[in-house]
Amino acid sequence: MSKDFDFTTEYTLNKPFLAECYDQTSQPTQFPKDYLKGFLFLVFGVVLLEFELLPNGYVGWFFVVLSVVEVMSVYFKRTWWLWRQTFSAKSSKVTLQINAQGVNYKSGKIDRNITWSEIDQIEETDLGLILHLGKQRQYVSKSCLNDDAILFMLKQHADSHSEQQ
Repeated sequence: MSKDFDFTTEYTLNKPFLAECYDQTSQPTQFPKDYLKGFLFLVFGVVLLEFELLPNGYVGWFFVVLSVVEVMSVYFKRTWWLWRQTFSAKSSKVTLQINAQGVNYKSGKIDRNITWSEIDQIEETDLGLILHLGKQRQYVSKSCLNDDAILFMLKQHADSHSEQQ
């Protein structure tokens, strides 16, 4: 692959695409760890109510209800994320460009340019590539890439990190 490689494609942010993004990049729920905050809110609220530590029980009931909301947010995390993203994306078009400088996304007012040196790792999944940028992850679906673009991305990432060492 030459350094003058330039791949451009356009795709729509619709519900199936966003579901693929979430499914490929999300971490599975870990039962005791992810529900711990909700459990602590519940215990704190019950202690406030049971021992009558405050003049009225409103704060205690607030924490009990907050614990239920927290547990529901963990349990319905995928549904909630998809709803928010679908509502904000409204089937907008995204232009993806891959070249020697990096990966560029353009959609409406958003213009995000990711250089190869910013990418810590590229993880290949069955359906796409996950670009690790520190604690962030950016997903690129293979449905909008061809084999040459995938090979170019993997090679550019490897080359950029071999130059840094």
